[in-house]
Amino acid sequence: MADGTTTDAAVLQPNLALVLERITDGFFALDADWRIAYMNAEARRLLHVESDPIGRVWLEAFPKARGRLFEREYSRAMREQTPVQFVEYSATAECWFEVKAYPSADGLSVYFRDVSSRIEAQREVERNARRQRAIIDFGRSVLGGLSFEELLADAIDLLRDVLEAPIVEIYSYDRLRGRLVASGVVGWNPGASLDAFAPELDHLEHALRTGEPFVSGDLRVDPRARRMPELMSNGVRACICALVGTPADPKGMIVVYATTSRTFAVGDVRFVESLAQTIAEASSSIESSRRMRQVVETVRDGFVSFDRDLRITYANERFARFWGRTPETMIGESIAIHTDPLGDTGGRVYRALLETLQSQQSATIETQYRDRWHELRMYPFSDGVAAYVRDITRRKTEEQRIRDLNAELEARVAERTKQLQLANKELESFSYSVSHDLRAPLRAIDGFSQALVEDYGEQLDERAQNYLDRVRKAAQRMASLIDALLQLAKVARAAVTYTRVDLTAIARSFAEELHDRDPERRVEFAIEPALVALGEPNLLRAVLENLMGNAWKFTRKTENPRISVGRTDAGGEFFVRDNGAGFDMAYGNKLFGAFQRLHANEEFEGTGIGLATVARIVHRHGGTIRAEGETGKGATFYFSLPHRPDGVE
Repeated sequence: MADGTTTDAAVLQPNLALVLERITDGFFALDADWRIAYMNAEARRLLHVESDPIGRVWLEAFPKARGRLFEREYSRAMREQTPVQFVEYSATAECWFEVKAYPSADGLSVYFRDVSSRIEAQREVERNARRQRAIIDFGRSVLGGLSFEELLADAIDLLRDVLEAPIVEIYSYDRLRGRLVASGVVGWNPGASLDAFAPELDHLEHALRTGEPFVSGDLRVDPRARRMPELMSNGVRACICALVGTPADPKGMIVVYATTSRTFAVGDVRFVESLAQTIAEASSSIESSRRMRQVVETVRDGFVSFDRDLRITYANERFARFWGRTPETMIGESIAIHTDPLGDTGGRVYRALLETLQSQQSATIETQYRDRWHELRMYPFSDGVAAYVRDITRRKTEEQRIRDLNAELEARVAERTKQLQLANKELESFSYSVSHDLRAPLRAIDGFSQALVEDYGEQLDERAQNYLDRVRKAAQRMASLIDALLQLAKVARAAVTYTRVDLTAIARSFAEELHDRDPERRVEFAIEPALVALGEPNLLRAVLENLMGNAWKFTRKTENPRISVGRTDAGGEFFVRDNGAGFDMAYGNKLFGAFQRLHANEEFEGTGIGLATVARIVHRHGGTIRAEGETGKGATFYFSLPHRPDGVE
């Protein structure tokens, strides 16, 4: 506290008094007899002065300062005639003051201000540091391998110590019954009438339902405490209740009770929540470890873990059985004495484990011992290395059998390839024979028929001339079919080398060629720019020429014929579209077969090989082709080509 003054108010000049009344600090002056000579309004407010203190001995006016730092420091200032400065709690004002006192021969001048908020902030920093240390220590306990019951006991001790809470409860959650059951309760008087094993109180239900902590500084005036009369009858005035886990996966509850009303700081609530979260994580970790042990014990592989000195920290039954041991007797032993049964000639397994530990990279090795093969899969973790040991003898036997079969298969493939090459040569010879041996009689039929017309036409009636004309046309059609078949066979054998092909340039060039062939026709062409594909240029030219040629042919009887070449909006397919004769989609499956035609030869000429050739070329490029059409409304042929075949930039 701060109490005292120096000079008589009557002595003070009016302007100085005015200044002292306006300053924000409390100020009073004591004369040489320790009587209050002056006190400004701020000092009267801070010290709760109601009657006039002027002329009174300051310790009589403020007796709570007696024996405190105020008295000692004021006395020292006057005795040594030196200014003093200190911070002390004033029982009179019930707050902390920062005091500066200046002595003179006539008395003492004292300035003071309320610094309670600063002191409280400093104390809160200290309390936060204490809470942080407690959380860290508790986390170390979790990592130290304590049992869950020991962790709960530690948590209760921390809560009572850090929060200075006399009563602490920790509950677990019974999933089968859907309720909380007390796991640890400390601090209740022997005569407490609470049923801790069947709590049905608002604060627990609130935290369990919402996941938010229930915090109350005074239950007597808290409207949420309607169902908590038993607590208040047993002396509880304030509480913090925090859920362990989440509303979706509750694990329990922490409850801290105070027997006096108090304002819990945010740090207090966060501290309880942090402990609750740590307990939840520890519970999950312990449960996970238990389940992991069950899994490890049921796997068919041997499992073993080592510390950083490669000493065994855990081994499942299957691993221990490999050496005719029990898991418990192997704990603590070095791996060095267990590597021989794995065929560890020259320490290969030991070196692999050591390298895995040092590199922190998983590794797998295979080793043979006598007539058995084993696979070791090694995985590093923070405290050492874990390894699985699996008997892979059957797999190794199968792998060898597959290698033998592959070798035999490769020999067969080589023989079949040789036979196929011979067959291809024979096919080429056959194609050559077809090209020459069949063409010769066809040319003879056509030539002699023409000679008959030219030399004996006058002697033949109209019917005979018609027969000869039909013979010639049949021979010519047969020659065209042979040419088409040879072209189709050539496509099937042609090698595909991928390069960038400008389809726009090909389409425009062929459109001009079609106009040159039949200059009387007026057909509108719409060819999109920048149509680029990857493929064999000559083969892709054949695709466009066949599709555009068909469009030219089937728009012959259409008014305002139009042929479009472009790419779909998605960019995945090219297309050639016309508004010509079209076709019935019911027969669309026949379009791409050899000699399959949907129009009579008298209506539209053709061999029925063109679309088969187009389909063969597209498929050779790894693409697809399809068609859409409607009779009398035109047709559209879509084809896709690979975006980037292997090896092509």
